[in-house]
Amino acid sequence: MAQILTSYSDSEFKELLSEQVKDAVREALNGIPAEKKAPPSEGIGYRTRSETRKLLGVAYSTMHYWEKAGILVPRRIGRKVFYSDQAIREALSKAGKEVGHGTAQ
Repeated sequence: MAQILTSYSDSEFKELLSEQVKDAVREALNGIPAEKKAPPSEGIGYRTRSETRKLLGVAYSTMHYWEKAGILVPRRIGRKVFYSDQAIREALSKAGKEVGHGTAQ
């Protein structure tokens, strides 16, 4: 929705809103995934909890422990949790593991 909502009449706005809602419901019912919002800064390189867990080869409980111990520092945006490649490299060095493949060098 790249339009600016500045000069719409009530009926035009209702029609536009109705179209958007219909599209969203249609996507949800057909199983078409909605566009994912990009993590905070694409240039830095952020990973989700799941991607980070697989990359590190550890369980979620280990990640939780590392967060509490200050070894792995997350970035929270709303309810979403992301880890920067830099934070992952630092966690690996603090934990005494080698930097694995897949992290930005």
